[in-house]
Amino acid sequence: MKYQFHQILLYEIGSRLFCNKNKCSLSEIPCLLEGDPVFQKADEVWLMGVWKNSPSSQRIARSIPFLRPEFQLASEDLKEIDIYGSPYSIYEYVLDDLLGEQEDLILSKQRLNALGKKLILDFVPNHMSIDSLWIERDPNLFLEANESTEPQNQFNHSNGRSYCHGRDPYFNGWTDTIQWDFSNPKVETIHIEILSAIAKVADGVRCDMAMLLLPDVFKKTHGKDSKYSWSRVIKTIKSSFPNFKFYAEVYWNREKDLLDLGFDATYNKNLYDSMVENQFLSIYDQMKNIGANQTSIPNEIRFLENHDEKRAKATFSSKTPIYFSILCFSEAVHLFHYGQSFGFSKKIPVQMISVDEDKIDTELFEFYKRTFHILNNRIGMVFIQKLSYTEFNSKELLALQIKSDSQKEIFIFNPNSCEVSGFLYLDEVIESEEIHEIIEDKRYKQDPLIRKKSQLYFKLYTGSAQWIVI
Repeated sequence: MKYQFHQILLYEIGSRLFCNKNKCSLSEIPCLLEGDPVFQKADEVWLMGVWKNSPSSQRIARSIPFLRPEFQLASEDLKEIDIYGSPYSIYEYVLDDLLGEQEDLILSKQRLNALGKKLILDFVPNHMSIDSLWIERDPNLFLEANESTEPQNQFNHSNGRSYCHGRDPYFNGWTDTIQWDFSNPKVETIHIEILSAIAKVADGVRCDMAMLLLPDVFKKTHGKDSKYSWSRVIKTIKSSFPNFKFYAEVYWNREKDLLDLGFDATYNKNLYDSMVENQFLSIYDQMKNIGANQTSIPNEIRFLENHDEKRAKATFSSKTPIYFSILCFSEAVHLFHYGQSFGFSKKIPVQMISVDEDKIDTELFEFYKRTFHILNNRIGMVFIQKLSYTEFNSKELLALQIKSDSQKEIFIFNPNSCEVSGFLYLDEVIESEEIHEIIEDKRYKQDPLIRKKSQLYFKLYTGSAQWIVI
């Protein structure tokens, strides 16, 4: 039985780096990406790092010795001007000067919406920069240090108070940040004000480290009871902006908790981790129900890379095409990172706005070019279904078919520790004498008798896959 296929492509673009390199404003990004096949396919564009830069974050980033090696890997002839500060240490929720005027933010949304795309921006709920204007506006909104606060997790503010750095319970604090005090109910009110302003210029937010606001996590980290409710915040915003999206960066198996509180989708790093470790059976277990049941709008965010992770090429090497192909048949919010389609291998620190040119991997570039041609050709209603098969060793396989108005795609993945071969059973005769395998870019002639039986022969070694277009 076939079901409608649901996938959202979320395209992450590092705004500061992109605009600085191209000497453009934020509003020009959609025009400059017009010929990019990934941008053409994207349903949503996450312009990462648009908010006003913190002078203190810039100073700290330039002064911390242990950050230097990472910066120098990205820029061999490193200059101080290349280090701009962390976009996750926000001074104020207004557009950074590097990216233009506030009108450029509004225009970005208008241009993306005119192309049928949504604009996603950052919301960093756990902390602000140590020099944020909000500290002057109300110094009681932030968590003061006490006798149990370790020295490395606090700082002295110019107002005479000692505050805690933003942190999670397993690491020391981010030294360019100040922790919101979620035991103060007014913080929730301020967050609603900030999010209401963002909702006027964007279609959604990616909430950084969203699980840190859960009451038990805040209690474990800072020893205080939280009065903050994600559920109230999300319901309040959606009462005025019903289509506004909340995406959560979340770890520690807290995904369901945040979905239950109203988030539209959450990171699911489990599939990524299984791919990193080449755990083929685990990959299969997380994919095997796709095409088996009618599903709703995706609520998992899956990826091969993003600004926090190493580049996919550096992580997965020759497995990159196989794992990307798996994601293309995954019903999820598919997060794709700018530069991934060129096969770039250098991870770029978020503090930097100028880096060396990375080398294009020609083979990966051609692979992504093929795949996005196929993805952009999924026209009209798109349906997915599981395929039945005969496998000579009676092994479990992932076998899926996607049909659209213009093409038929077949995907098969072998998670077993041995080679497998057999026949897929299709629901109609294969009319074409030749089929195109996308991952390795090979074309095969099909035996006429097998074609008439609506069968497709396969042979796969362990951990390999085929993506066939007919």
